[in-house]
Amino acid sequence: MLGAKSPYTGPDKWEVSMSWRYQTSNSHYVGIHKQLGRDTEQSQVINRINQPELTIRRNYTKQWSLALGIPYLMATRSSPIRDSSGTVIDRTLTQARGIGDMTVTLRRWVWNPEKHPSFNVSLGIGMKFPTGENNVQDVRKSIASNGTVSLSVRTVDQSIQPGDGGFGAVFDLQAYTRFAHNHLAGYFTATYLANPEGTSGVQTFRSGAGEDVMSIADQYLARAGVSWFPGSSGLGLSLGGRAEGVPVHDLWGPSDGFRRPGYASSVEPGITFTRGAHTVALSVPRALVRNRQRSVPDREFGRFTGDAAFARYVVLLGYFRKF
Repeated sequence: MLGAKSPYTGPDKWEVSMSWRYQTSNSHYVGIHKQLGRDTEQSQVINRINQPELTIRRNYTKQWSLALGIPYLMATRSSPIRDSSGTVIDRTLTQARGIGDMTVTLRRWVWNPEKHPSFNVSLGIGMKFPTGENNVQDVRKSIASNGTVSLSVRTVDQSIQPGDGGFGAVFDLQAYTRFAHNHLAGYFTATYLANPEGTSGVQTFRSGAGEDVMSIADQYLARAGVSWFPGSSGLGLSLGGRAEGVPVHDLWGPSDGFRRPGYASSVEPGITFTRGAHTVALSVPRALVRNRQRSVPDREFGRFTGDAAFARYVVLLGYFRKF
């Protein structure tokens, strides 16, 4: 676990970690501009995401390891219901839950950690499997102009689907360095999920040209910062930057279908506590820049950039155990 005092476990060892991600996304952006009118008229879409993930890692040698990641998603989406004049008169709530897309990742420390304890780089490559349901359906409420309430079963929004429906490749890089008598460390991590398939075939029920089916989009995450360990108590403090998002164009393969490309750049303070083989970590990234970019259909059909709801902050809690 980067951010802990030592990310190295040792050969012939097991590691088990449980992480939990929580966020509420209700701040709408078009490009980098916040849509203040959505707040005024209370028309925000509100996504609430709880995502635990179990990771089991086997360190086979001093440098090679294999990890299995098993995510689980619990999500709700509250959407406004408008009357014929566009006024918000009610809301409808849909939800989804289930196992997400599992990953298997092979990693290697570039240098022997025993000979290079103060600096090292880990390179990883893996696969993402479409184990998560990508066509979860739920009951959606609508209100006709005469006030009649109707219920229909519809596919829930792409943003709360547990899976995306495609196989993918995972590329992973981690690096750390220690200095100041091991009381200070720098870290960098980058992960890119490349999905070569274009669309999943799942209907979005959107009317825009090119947006009728869901895109199987790439994803990325990068983090960099410093950690400080003031003494031998096991306590560590960290401060860094974080960027995560969905690109407009995939690394390879088509980028068709409906997606909400964009990114959030955040400042990420964190705290860790290590006692023996146990480590607990908490970080709360706070978004500084949120940017909803134009998708491929937006560009092809000359549309303005669509909007997307971003979170103001994310809560990341993790527990890590070495065996």
